Amino acid sequence: MKTLNFFVQGFGFDSLYEFRDSAFGHLYSPKTLSIAFLLGAIETLLKSYFGIPLIVFSAFALLNVMEFKTGIKASQKKGEKVESRKMGRMFLKVGVYMVVLFMLNSFMIGLDFPQIMDFEMDPFVLLYWAFLSGVIIQLVISLLENLEALGYPEASGILGYIKEKLGKPFKKQE
Repeated sequence: MKTLNFFVQGFGFDSLYEFRDSAFGHLYSPKTLSIAFLLGAIETLLKSYFGIPLIVFSAFALLNVMEFKTGIKASQKKGEKVESRKMGRMFLKVGVYMVVLFMLNSFMIGLDFPQIMDFEMDPFVLLYWAFLSGVIIQLVISLLENLEALGYPEASGILGYIKEKLGKPFKKQE
C-alpha cells in the first residue's frame, strides 16, 4: 500500500484513496449505477432474445421514429388527414418485426445443425440476417420516399439509385 501511495503521490495525489475518488468518484453514485445496470440489462435482453446489440436496436428505433415522423409530415403536406388509428400501424409493424426476429434468433441459437468443412449449415442464420436486412432496407426506402414527398431532391436521387440496383420488389406500388 505504501508503494502505491508513493506512486500516486508522484502525480500530485495525497493517497491512493484520493486518486480513486478523483478518477472514479462519479461511478459510485446511485444514479450512475442505476443507469449502468439498466443499460446492461437492456443490452443483455436484446442480445439474448433478439440477437441485436443495444446500439443496433437504438439505430433501428431511430430509423422507425424518423420514418414515422416524416410520414406524418409528408401526409400533412399532401393534405391528407392524419388519423390516430393509422398511427398504430407503426407499432404493429415494429411489434411483428420484433416477434419474427425473436423467433428466428431462438431457432438460430437453439438448434444445432451439422458442420461441413467448418461451415455450419444453419438456414436460420441466413433467414435471420435476410429478414433484418430486408426490414432495414424497407424502412430506409420508406424514409427516403417520405423525404422525397417533403421536397428533398437528394432523396429522389438516392431512392432512384437504390430502386434501380435492388429491382422490382422495392419499386413504389401505384
